Amino acid sequence: MTAASTPAFGADPAQVAWFGARVIDAIASEPPRRVLDIGCGDGALLRYLAARLPAATLVGVDVTARDEQHGRIQFVGADYLALEVGRFDLVVASSSLQGMGTTTDALAAKIARDVAPSGTLVHVTPYRCGYNHALNVLRALLHPLRSRATDRMILIVARALHPAEPRDKLVQRVDYMYLILRHYEDDLRAALARRGFRLTRTEPAPHTSAGQPKHRLAVMTAPAR
Repeated sequence: MTAASTPAFGADPAQVAWFGARVIDAIASEPPRRVLDIGCGDGALLRYLAARLPAATLVGVDVTARDEQHGRIQFVGADYLALEVGRFDLVVASSSLQGMGTTTDALAAKIARDVAPSGTLVHVTPYRCGYNHALNVLRALLHPLRSRATDRMILIVARALHPAEPRDKLVQRVDYMYLILRHYEDDLRAALARRGFRLTRTEPAPHTSAGQPKHRLAVMTAPAR
């Protein structure tokens, strides 16, 4: 399935509300003028933020997005690493950084170019721990073996673990059982700190599935430059 035909990831409303509330709290003293959502999926977080930031323009980038403009919200269908649309007072990323195909240092350099001086980065990303290491080993084993049979097996397990979830939602998340974790919050934080970013807050993120890595929310402030 090509990026253009892949359906946008359907965000969990509870996760959007949890993350969105913390984003708003992080920038309460100085509302941003420009907002970037890395890996915007179906745009649920952008709509949440747009409703609470009436003076902001917002851009969402995702390989599954279509190039569209909806009022103050612009969707860009692209790889974030190739995106060049200026700087942003606020950059957010909800579980979208960990699989990007570059080094952590290069990812940090890209983010540092995109966050305006004294701007804010708020992201939720897996962190280094035994659970995530074991899950990553399992995914690395599954990845080269992917087939309809392994997809079916993963879906059966997912339905057993989450019987109340709609089947379409579980099907959409099968891809993530093959995603290799390349970047961790700890390492990204260190790489950004080398570029003058300052950590202002961390918090464990909700962990809702055995097949999901454990994530941590981090809020960082860019140097004033």
